[in-house]
Amino acid sequence: MMQPLADKTHEMFWQQLLRWLVADAPGRVMASTPQPILSDESRVPWRVEVRDKTFQPIANATVEAHIVGPGGTAANISLVPAPLEPGVYTTEWSADRPGSYMAEVIARQGQQEAGRDLLVFRREDGVAENFRTTQNRELLEKLAEQTGGHYYPANRTSRLVEDIAYSEAGITTRETKDLWDMPVVFLVALLLRVSEWVLRRKWGVV
Repeated sequence: MMQPLADKTHEMFWQQLLRWLVADAPGRVMASTPQPILSDESRVPWRVEVRDKTFQPIANATVEAHIVGPGGTAANISLVPAPLEPGVYTTEWSADRPGSYMAEVIARQGQQEAGRDLLVFRREDGVAENFRTTQNRELLEKLAEQTGGHYYPANRTSRLVEDIAYSEAGITTRETKDLWDMPVVFLVALLLRVSEWVLRRKWGVV
C-alpha cells in the first residue's frame, strides 16, 4: 500500500474490521428459554446447544445449570440430550417465586470443559391477562369469585340477561320523568282522541 514498513495502519484496519464482523458470533454453549419473562407461570423450558472447537454438535456432553434467584433460591439441574437434535440438551424447571433469576450453564466433554453461558429470566405474577392472546379462564374465574361476580363461557352468555338485576351501586342512575313528557304516552293519547272522532263521524254524532 506504498506505506513504510513500520506503519501498522493498514494491518490495524483489517484487524478491527474482522473483530467487528465476528463480535456477535455465537459461543460454543448457548442457553435459552422460549420467553425471558414468565407471566403468571412457573414452568421454565430450557434449551442448550453445545458445540466443539470446530462448531460441530457435541452429542455426549454433560450439561448442568447452577441457578440463583429471589429469597435465597438456589438449585442445580442437569439437562438431557434431545432425541432428534444432536448437540441440543433440554429440561424443565419450576421457578417457585416471582423475581429475577440467573443461571450459569456449564457443558463438559469428559473431564474437559466445553464452554459455559449465562442465562437471565424473570417471573412476574398478576400480568398474564394483559399479555396473553388466549383467554386465561382460571384467572377470570378467580377474579369473578373474589369480586362477587360470575364467569360466563361462550355457551352460557344467554343467561347473562336473566342474571343482571338493577343495582344502586356502580354508575347506574335513575331518571324520573312526568307522564305527559314521554312521547309514547302522547302518541297513545292522540290515537285515542282521533279514534273517538272517527267513530263519532261514522255514527253521525258529529
